[in-house]
Amino acid sequence: MSHLPLSQPMLTVAAELAAHPLARDCLLGCAAVFVAAALLDALAPKDASGKLQASGLWLLRGGWVLLTTMLAYQGLRTNALPIASAAEVLLSIAWGVSGLALFLDLTFNHRLPTWAIAGTTALCLVAAAFLGVVEHPGLDKTGKPLIAIHVGAAILAYCVLGAQALNSAAFLLQDRALARHQFGGIYALLPALVPLDRIGAQLMGAAVWLLGLSLVIGATDWAQRDLALVAAPKLIAALITWLACFWIVVHRRRQRLPGASFARASLLAFIPALIALYLSLPSSR
Repeated sequence: MSHLPLSQPMLTVAAELAAHPLARDCLLGCAAVFVAAALLDALAPKDASGKLQASGLWLLRGGWVLLTTMLAYQGLRTNALPIASAAEVLLSIAWGVSGLALFLDLTFNHRLPTWAIAGTTALCLVAAAFLGVVEHPGLDKTGKPLIAIHVGAAILAYCVLGAQALNSAAFLLQDRALARHQFGGIYALLPALVPLDRIGAQLMGAAVWLLGLSLVIGATDWAQRDLALVAAPKLIAALITWLACFWIVVHRRRQRLPGASFARASLLAFIPALIALYLSLPSSR
């Protein structure tokens, strides 16, 4: 992982913050905001006014702003991208998944289930709180900007795949509900099948490009180093993930993976992505 140089004023601020790492209570407090958002959204089917669902969405937005602030603080404190430890990677993933969900909502009016997004984000925050946001001593600090892009693209790709996994789960739940003529309860909170399918295709295409970019940049760096230093299991898992996603996109465009089949394939592709992500965490090396 690389540490990108910051301007002199920012370095001064970073020096003042260096002795004050993110406290566990801050992370747990932020997690509590997302838990509250998930609970309000889960209770929304019992509220005909729609106020609970709207309140849950606003809490999700507020939690994301709070998480953004904490990541910015951590970046200034360490003079680096917040990807230097397992806890920081989890925080970045939480930020990416929740931020992507909000982006889809604001840009495409496509709302993933708030309870699922907020719950996933809260789990990442709780895990990061107990791992502790500390700098991993074994990280590479060569200062190569391309490595930062490599890591950032990989994290974004896994965030996109995580969002697509939730999107696919929502598709399968909605598809099952329609087949059984179940229209109330939690199913009423799910988007329609057509936008779920359309957004899913776009997310999978984005994952292919992002993970492909990460692999290409990583390969150029690995070619200049001793291959024995490369974590083979992580590379294999990432390559399998990319091949699976590429296969899904190709067959989707050839209309060989309709609706539910595409959703199931997306969920299966998320398995090697989780393995690659776990192997990428500093503590797993």
